[in-house]
Amino acid sequence: MVSYVKERGTVSLPSSIATKAVGLVSGEGLPPLFLEAKPGAFANVEDASDWVGENRPTLDRLIEEHGVIVLRGFPLQTSADFGRLGAKFPVFDGNYQGGAAARRSLDKGVYEATQRTGDQTIYIHQEMFYVRDYPPRIAFFARKVAETGGETIIADMAKVTRLLPVPIRKKLEQHGVLVIRNFAPPSGSNVETRLMDRRGWEFAFYTDSREEVDEVCRHRGMEPHWHDDGSLTVFSRLPAFVVHPTTGKEVYRTALHTNARTKADMEHDEEAKQLLASQKIPSAMVLGNGEPLNPEEELALARLVDDATVYWKWQQGDVMILDNLQIGHGRNPFVGERATDLQMFN
Repeated sequence: MVSYVKERGTVSLPSSIATKAVGLVSGEGLPPLFLEAKPGAFANVEDASDWVGENRPTLDRLIEEHGVIVLRGFPLQTSADFGRLGAKFPVFDGNYQGGAAARRSLDKGVYEATQRTGDQTIYIHQEMFYVRDYPPRIAFFARKVAETGGETIIADMAKVTRLLPVPIRKKLEQHGVLVIRNFAPPSGSNVETRLMDRRGWEFAFYTDSREEVDEVCRHRGMEPHWHDDGSLTVFSRLPAFVVHPTTGKEVYRTALHTNARTKADMEHDEEAKQLLASQKIPSAMVLGNGEPLNPEEELALARLVDDATVYWKWQQGDVMILDNLQIGHGRNPFVGERATDLQMFN
């Protein structure tokens, strides 16, 4: 069951940052750790960014310890402000070519978050779970909070890993995961569609060159398959677990748990069913041997991730920085305008 973080209490912070911020956690000890700026702590964006840079080692430790931190009450208003603060972290040395949801660039190193219509839930996942190389950390900026809903949800994937049923773990360890994704022929549009498989490959790969797409796929460990109509199917064969670079612990890194939810959604979505039926090689997430988990196993995985998921009421200007292995993220449906920015860090 997804939990709403509502009871918060103060926690002691390292002295280096306690002069500027108050530490808050949920009463249940669930992530995230909120670092709320004290009144008048920062004169402007430059002041806040300099503070982040000076305290990077401490912030890095807190991100690893809690999985995720939320900077609240910092003087950020624009994508450029977010970019200036994010520049204090090492930039991910990859890019978003071949991403699942094509993103427009908003500022240097700043992308728009996934643009899906407000009626849709974005289920818990780790950023770029479908490729070999992924950003170790990511950050979100609430540039405009939706009128209703739209909260970014997070899940403790380290907890999910610990509680995986043994039969499912054995299958994942033995076979790994195969992710099959589809891209439409070039459309000339950079506006995200309601169904991701309808976006043109030139938008997702930021190029209209097939040769460059092939090179990106080779570099990222993906296998491209071109169709006569100009559409593209991409295969990614991946392990289901990754060893965390600093904790040394194995972490579940895949989105097989979303299958049960997306299949249930599709039962009420005729457009999605027709699209899937029309694909020469249907989009899917299965075990590496090509076989799916059985429905009971898929539902067990979905419930396990739900039980590790929390959300809270977002405030304008919130910045969430998370460990992209330990913490998965998603989004609740929403009403009204919503604008959220993304950065990726090493």
